[in-house]
Amino acid sequence: AVVEIRSRAKIEKIRASLFNNNDLIGLSSLDGEDELMEMSTEEILTVSVVNQSLFDTQGSPGLEDYFSDKSIKGEKLVPGAREVLTEIFKSCAHSEQTLSLTPAKPIRVSDIYLSKEQINSQTPGNLLHLFFTNVRPPKKVLEDQLTQILRKYGVPKPKLDKSKYSKAGKEQHPVKVVSTKRPVTKPPAKDKAVLSSLRTALSEKKPTVKPKSPEKSKPDEKDPEKSPTKKQEVPEEKYLTLEGFHKFVIDRAKQDIRSVWRAILSCGYDLHFERCACIDVRHAQKASRKWTLEMDVALVQYINRLCRHLAITPARLHPHEVYLDPADAADPRMACLSNVPIESLRLRFALLQSLNTTLETFFLPLVELRQTPMYAHSIAALLKEAKGLIFYDTKVTVMNRVLNATVQRTADHAAPEITLDPLEIVGGEIRASENSYFCQAARQLASVPSSQLCVKLASGGDPTYAFNIRFTGEEVHGTSGSFRHFLWQVCKELQSSSLSLLLLCPSSAVNKNKGKYILTPSPITYGEEQLLHFLGQLLGIAIRADVPLPLDLLPSFWKTLVGEPLDPDQDLQEADILTYNYVKKFESINDESELEALCAEIASQHLATESPEGPKPCCRFTYLTMTGEEVELCSRGRHIPVAWENKDIYAAAIRSLRLRELQNMECVTAVRAGLGSIIPLQLLTTLSPLEMELRTCGLPYINLEFLKAHTMYQVGLMETDQHIELFWGALEMFTQEELCKFIKFACNQERIPFTCPCKDGGPDTAHVPPYPMKIAPPDGTAGPPDSRYIRVETCMFMIKLPQYSSLETMLEKLRCAIHYREDPLSG
Repeated sequence: AVVEIRSRAKIEKIRASLFNNNDLIGLSSLDGEDELMEMSTEEILTVSVVNQSLFDTQGSPGLEDYFSDKSIKGEKLVPGAREVLTEIFKSCAHSEQTLSLTPAKPIRVSDIYLSKEQINSQTPGNLLHLFFTNVRPPKKVLEDQLTQILRKYGVPKPKLDKSKYSKAGKEQHPVKVVSTKRPVTKPPAKDKAVLSSLRTALSEKKPTVKPKSPEKSKPDEKDPEKSPTKKQEVPEEKYLTLEGFHKFVIDRAKQDIRSVWRAILSCGYDLHFERCACIDVRHAQKASRKWTLEMDVALVQYINRLCRHLAITPARLHPHEVYLDPADAADPRMACLSNVPIESLRLRFALLQSLNTTLETFFLPLVELRQTPMYAHSIAALLKEAKGLIFYDTKVTVMNRVLNATVQRTADHAAPEITLDPLEIVGGEIRASENSYFCQAARQLASVPSSQLCVKLASGGDPTYAFNIRFTGEEVHGTSGSFRHFLWQVCKELQSSSLSLLLLCPSSAVNKNKGKYILTPSPITYGEEQLLHFLGQLLGIAIRADVPLPLDLLPSFWKTLVGEPLDPDQDLQEADILTYNYVKKFESINDESELEALCAEIASQHLATESPEGPKPCCRFTYLTMTGEEVELCSRGRHIPVAWENKDIYAAAIRSLRLRELQNMECVTAVRAGLGSIIPLQLLTTLSPLEMELRTCGLPYINLEFLKAHTMYQVGLMETDQHIELFWGALEMFTQEELCKFIKFACNQERIPFTCPCKDGGPDTAHVPPYPMKIAPPDGTAGPPDSRYIRVETCMFMIKLPQYSSLETMLEKLRCAIHYREDPLSG
């Protein structure tokens, strides 16, 4: 069987899955099971790469049948192969026209006759020479092979019919013959006379021979004038046509199909008969000139998403693995790439791949990023403008190096410890804001120097965190589970009514961006400023701990955090769709009557009763803030009515009010101050708002394939065990909400990292906590398995799974565990 995979980085994973599949190997259904059990898996099942198998001296019969089916059907080429071979044949004539000084004329493929000199020409863009070079048998000279091919598949050069020419000397319907052979010119008259005299002199010096009998006399074959076979000794030159080329490929495919596919791949096509490489340098340069910064940024975003899906770095992605599937092409963000040829797309990715390797290795560590706001023409400022060209993994790699280089607390120093009283939040209701985990931790860490919170990135099974958590009256073994539970509880408090630091965005009232929050846009006290400072510290602590925070914040928050300007339309629409529509109504008014009708409609919504003798209803230069407070849009705004002359000023003032509330510079400055005490703020220069959100909060969904690839089986368990397969089958039936609850039950955090250092492909790379997930047998042997419950050790991300007998039982026990997990003392 031939299986196509998305990336070559997954080959080993696919190989391991096939070797572990007992149903595929089929040992139980074969005779001689005892003997087969002694054989290794590799002796029973062989897995090889198709592209590499093309160069093996001994090919697989199954693979050759696969290639034959993709190439020919009976005595005809399949449509895809015919089109590709036609393009290869035409490239010889087109490359010749490109080098000629005369302007290129369109040539019908039926009019092309190629000589051996043309085919053997190494002109840039001549794919036919490349094709025959790779299709020829080993140890055979290409020129000899071309001679044999033309002798068998070539046709004589067609003669021009003079009757097809008009009186003016123009050809009416000539046969076009493409040939690079130089025309034979007639010798000059003087040379002609010399040759004639030489021929006469030679004839006069004939040697005398004895007379022969008439019966035995034969024409002298050495005499060119008397030899009747003179014209037959010089074979007529033949040319290759498209029909002959197709016939040669069909015959060659029947003898050695792999050589035909080697030749097709060498010409820049893939197994789907799609061009995957540029024809020559000129073609590549022409394609590169069409790229814009917008297209480059869109391609980088696509590569980032693809690498997240495949769980690999862009450095391990081969350019031939880059293509837009129908789902990607339908994405509005990829609209600028919809008409880009696939060979240009892959070439551009290779360029960006090389650029990012250079930036990561040599350039970025040497750039002083703190100069960005002061010097507009500095390298740092240019990097900020071009940060869309840098892959997310490149930025994170550099960021992690800086974080490990700025460690302030080493392993010799004891970690700060805070004590929390879980009884204050039992039942999920906090009696007062000062009793929340967030406020308890803020008070106790206020006296701890921020340098003590700057630890190295979490890695391995026993990571180092910024501080330890101890619960009053409880003995918790390990620090990881309680620390992750603390961060989850703090995020839950921040997005509740107990604290007033975050505000639900107004758009959520009409089911747009439901559950998204912004910083509360109101004047802050000194105590609130300290809490916002601690919020910034928690963001930095989470980055160093690699624990994604389950915070749902609008993109406008991340834009202001990294220093990007807000979009007046998009960000307003995301945060407050009602205000956005209100402003648009005023901006689209065409006459005063529409303005009066709109003002009357708005005023009627605010007046319970309207007196017919009262003044006309009108709007004033006031508006409600996001917190519900009415404010003046300008000085004495309550006394200024909205009229036709100032309606645009009124709409712009409302938009400006909302943008100031979204920027909320007073609160953001406090958050940035706290964040800067844990991580260097200049690292944010190269991060986009989305990348900063991903680095801090991760993704709000669970990738089961990624989780499965980062799972270990202990105490004799194997992935092919029945209850293990039931376990993964049950998880595949869960919704994303249930999967998040399962992760919270297993390791005390709702979100887990979507990336891991092991994706770099190294055998000794460490996992980021809480990975890997571990599955072990339950403790003890008391009772039947179906009556036992699932237990976990959250510090180790270990699941102790009984051997349940059916999928229904597995689903029941898992749902029971995740729905009754709400224990604040778990850890």
